[in-house]
Amino acid sequence: MRLHPLAAACLAVLLCAALTSCSRQEEDSDEAFDPPVGAAVDPGAGEADDASPPPEPPEAEWSFGTPVGWADQPKAVAAPTQDPADEDTTAEDGADEDGDSAESSADPADPGDEPPLEDEPVGPTEHPGVTGGAGGETVTATDADELAEHLSAAEPLVVEVEGDIDLDGTVRVASDKTLLGVGEGAELTGGGLIVDGSSNVILANLGMVSEGPAIAVRGGAHHVWVDGSTFSGGEDSALISVTEGSDHVTLSWNHFTEAESAVVIGGRDDQPGALRVTVHHNFFDGTSGRHPRARNAEHVHVFNNYFRDNPEYGVESAYGSNVLVEGNYFEGTPVSVSTETDEPGNVVTRDNLLVDSKQPQLRGNVPDPPYAYELDDTVNVPEVVMNRAGTD
Repeated sequence: MRLHPLAAACLAVLLCAALTSCSRQEEDSDEAFDPPVGAAVDPGAGEADDASPPPEPPEAEWSFGTPVGWADQPKAVAAPTQDPADEDTTAEDGADEDGDSAESSADPADPGDEPPLEDEPVGPTEHPGVTGGAGGETVTATDADELAEHLSAAEPLVVEVEGDIDLDGTVRVASDKTLLGVGEGAELTGGGLIVDGSSNVILANLGMVSEGPAIAVRGGAHHVWVDGSTFSGGEDSALISVTEGSDHVTLSWNHFTEAESAVVIGGRDDQPGALRVTVHHNFFDGTSGRHPRARNAEHVHVFNNYFRDNPEYGVESAYGSNVLVEGNYFEGTPVSVSTETDEPGNVVTRDNLLVDSKQPQLRGNVPDPPYAYELDDTVNVPEVVMNRAGTD
């Protein structure tokens, strides 16, 4: 039987379409494809790729280094108390914003669902480690008034300073701040910086000449990092003090010179359980003592510092402090490490190099810190520290 010409043409078209579809399916089968998001993948259908780990948040990058030690360690802290200003407001007659009675529109209260009292902490939280003003705006300070205004702001800020500023007294540093000397750094004179109860503070690349404490960390402040700065003066006061229950502090790559006292950690009235401080890669250049002196300190880690011509002593542990001293270079320091006679602390030393310095006085046991760190070879410490410590 002979097909009608129209039927034959239709049949030819159908055959052509079928062949084209088969050809496309074969081509597509040779190409890799990504399954839809959330789709299950048959593990037997080809070789499975290794599971990718969840993306990690970007690490903060600093032009002056990265934090090492206690300031970079997480810490459980009390959450801020609930601010009455944050609660939903109602009209004075008891009606809400829509004019309805708040009492009549609310569901019966469940005693288990009652909100915390206004002055009751919401609950403990954890501070992840020092980041300073990262994520905030970068601003510039050119005089003491502008500097004080920026450093007292409520929001995170990176405050850049260049040149000389007469502080004309003390300047308080609020939480979530980075104070950074740019260019050849900034020189601050005529006063000091006070970190009182604040948290998450970075002070870096600063030159400070002070008649009293250059930096005082007190009042339970935590996560404070002082890095790459030069300090002198101080008269009868230590250039840097960490007291009154402050915690999670790192002092790194600083140059201390022309001063009687460098660093004190804790006081006679401090309570045990805080004052965890790392002191690493600092240059104690001719300063007399307290490099540091620790009292009632939970844990002080002193490593890879260069002590040169310190006429009184290097490190002292007192009032039950726990001090680990390792990988330091003591040169011309009569007493490298000691404990106070009447109220001694615990001190452990290892891998230190002593040149014209007496052997240390050891006492008790001190645990290793919980963080990762890398020790430089002790013999190289003077060169490593002098090449980097202090302002640029």
